[in-house]
Amino acid sequence: AFHVVARTLGVKAAMAWDASQLRIGGFLAVQFAFQPFLTRWFVSPDAIKSSVVLMCELVKLVTCMILLAFSGVSSGAQNWTPVDTLWCAGPPALTYTAQNLLTQTAYQNLDGMTFNVINQTKILFNALFVFLIMGDGQSLVQMAALGCIFAASVLVSFGDSQGAGASSEVPEDFWLGATCCMAGSALSGLGSAVTELVLVRKKRDTLVFSAELAALSAVSLCLNLVLDLNGDGQRVQARGLFSAWDSWTWAPVVANSLGGLAVGAVTKYFGSVRKGFAITFGLVLSAVLRVVVTGRSISPAVAIALPLASGGIILHLAQPRRQKPVEAEAKKSE
Repeated sequence: AFHVVARTLGVKAAMAWDASQLRIGGFLAVQFAFQPFLTRWFVSPDAIKSSVVLMCELVKLVTCMILLAFSGVSSGAQNWTPVDTLWCAGPPALTYTAQNLLTQTAYQNLDGMTFNVINQTKILFNALFVFLIMGDGQSLVQMAALGCIFAASVLVSFGDSQGAGASSEVPEDFWLGATCCMAGSALSGLGSAVTELVLVRKKRDTLVFSAELAALSAVSLCLNLVLDLNGDGQRVQARGLFSAWDSWTWAPVVANSLGGLAVGAVTKYFGSVRKGFAITFGLVLSAVLRVVVTGRSISPAVAIALPLASGGIILHLAQPRRQKPVEAEAKKSE
C-alpha cells in the first residue's frame, strides 16, 4: 500500500511539474506572438519611444525586486557592490537600451510574424559574439541551423517587402522596420553574449543581474532624455513624458517586462530545448494572427521561411556548443 501511495504521489508531482512547464512555456509563446501586435494596437506612433522603453525597464525592475524579496537573497547577491554592477551590467544594459529603442520602431513598421522571423537572427549574432568574446564555437548541426535561420530572414525580408502596408491601416516603411529589427537583433546578440559571460563565467545571480540590467537601462534612458541624444528629450520637454499614452498603453509594457522574465525562467528551469519549442509555437501563432488579425495572406516565401526558422531554432538549441577548454587554460595560468 505504501508503494502505491508513493507512486501516486510521484505521478501527481510529475503532472504538476509538467503543468508548470506548460503554463510558463505557454505564456512565453503567447507573449512572443502577441507582443508586436500589442505594441501596434496600444502604443501610438506619436508616443515617445524612450518613455515606453523606460516604463518597461521600471516595471521589470520592480518585478525583480518583489521576486527577490520573496525568494530571499542569495550568496551572490550578498556580495553585491556598485563597482561590480557597473562592470558586469553596464555594457549589456547599453546594448539592450539601444536594441529596445530600435525594436519600438520595428514594431510600428512590421507585422508581428515578419518581425518575429527576422528577429530570430539574434541567434546568429549571438553565436558570432559568443565566439569572439568567449571563444566557444558551434557544432556542424548548429551551423546548419544558423544557416536555416538566416535563409528564413532573407526569404521574409525579400518575399514580404512587396505590398507591405497595403492591407494595413497604419502607414508602414518595411525597409526601415526590417533594418531596425536586424540592428536590434545584432545588439541583442552582443548583449546576450556579454550576459552569458557574466552569468556563467562570473557566476552572477540571475535575478540580481536582471534587476541590475533594468536599473542601468533606466538610468541610460534618463541620460538619453537629459542629453537629448535621439531627439526624445526635446519631445518630452514639449509634450510631456506620457504624451499619446492611455491606460491601454501599459498592456504591451507589462507584457514585455513579464516576457523577458519568462525567457529567463524557461531557460533556467526547463532548458533551452523547451524554450525553442515555445518560440517555435509562438512563430506559428504569429502566422495565424497575421492572417486573422491583419488579413494578410501567407506568401510562398513566408510559407517556406516559417518552418526553416522553426527548425533552425530547435536544432540550434538542442545541440551542445563547442566550449573553449577553460579548465586547461586555468591550469596553464597556474
